[in-house]
Amino acid sequence: MKSFIRRAAVASVAALAVVSLAGCAGNGAAAAGSADGTIYFGVSAAVTGQYAQYGEQFKEGFDLALDQVNAKGGINGHPVALKYEDSQSDPKQSVAVAQKFVGDSSISLVFGDYSSAASIPSSPIYTAGKLLQYGFNNSNPDFTAKGSEYQWSTSITTNDSYKWTADYIKDHGVNSVGVTYLNTADWGIPAYNAFKAEAAKIGLTITNAEAVLDTSDDYRPSLTKAVAGNPDAFVHIGYGPDAAKIVTQLRSIGYQGTFYGGQDEQSFDGTADAKGSIIGAGFIETSKDPAVQAFVKAFKKKYPKETSVTSFEAGAYDALNVAVAAAKLGGTTRAGILKGFTELKNVPSVVYGSITFDQSTRRVLSPALTPTILTGGKWVASN
Repeated sequence: MKSFIRRAAVASVAALAVVSLAGCAGNGAAAAGSADGTIYFGVSAAVTGQYAQYGEQFKEGFDLALDQVNAKGGINGHPVALKYEDSQSDPKQSVAVAQKFVGDSSISLVFGDYSSAASIPSSPIYTAGKLLQYGFNNSNPDFTAKGSEYQWSTSITTNDSYKWTADYIKDHGVNSVGVTYLNTADWGIPAYNAFKAEAAKIGLTITNAEAVLDTSDDYRPSLTKAVAGNPDAFVHIGYGPDAAKIVTQLRSIGYQGTFYGGQDEQSFDGTADAKGSIIGAGFIETSKDPAVQAFVKAFKKKYPKETSVTSFEAGAYDALNVAVAAAKLGGTTRAGILKGFTELKNVPSVVYGSITFDQSTRRVLSPALTPTILTGGKWVASN
């Protein structure tokens, strides 16, 4: 009941904000940028709070791309810069951030938020302000499916990702799995439902599935139930930090089957018990692709203390370059940015190779995942 009340409150705030910003909708064609000619993009991200780790990773990817873009003359001779607002990836905060960005005439596009849960409630505000919301990390299909022409994403959807996971597991001789999934209405539950539907379709048995929270520290009661049926393998549908705790506790109760889950991020990659975990990935640091290796080399030169480059830095790097390409095509106004997104084709990408949008979904056309296995703290392509 409390969760319902919180969601209702967020929705009410968003609705009021849309009404108050309706008068701003005509500002889409206004010139964007500052008096000195700088082109500004906004970033709604978790600078502090539970998801601050991802906010920092995004910033590193953005900043590397900014260095390279500005070294080549920016956008038609104008430098590009970012304005950050701390949403903590919280729906209530993201709504307030959206109001601020829509009211800032210098902002021609906004990146974010980290989570679909934070992005979706703010979408009506960006739409009313005719400000493109580039949720490059938002995998919930509803972000674009229920959004407007102003919501775009380069993230593969949870539906596609977890259908792929079920198919891959079955294709590799696994007949049964135990499952844990995040008990969140806007991400974990829909992702699990996509996995469950595909598993039923292909004959992959789910012996037991347990809903969990990413804020928990002790998952052992749920894990004991999840593996009671002695499944061939185990699947966790969630994020990296919770997966790190889950795989460690799974091994502590004696289960040794293959773990399908986790994320390419530091807390999971550095977990000893995560060795041998398998996920589908777009970006792979160890790829031999020259563009990927050039990106990795440049990243480690700029950030010598970082021991790895993950999909989060790569996704932000790609996103900044996509936004710049759109501005070069359509112009730096809000209307120009939107026009550019509708015309983009074959933008170089370290995640996908190149990016072309499916105009009907406003997501990447034919995204591909590669099976990867965690070995020595690095994800490498598997078979």
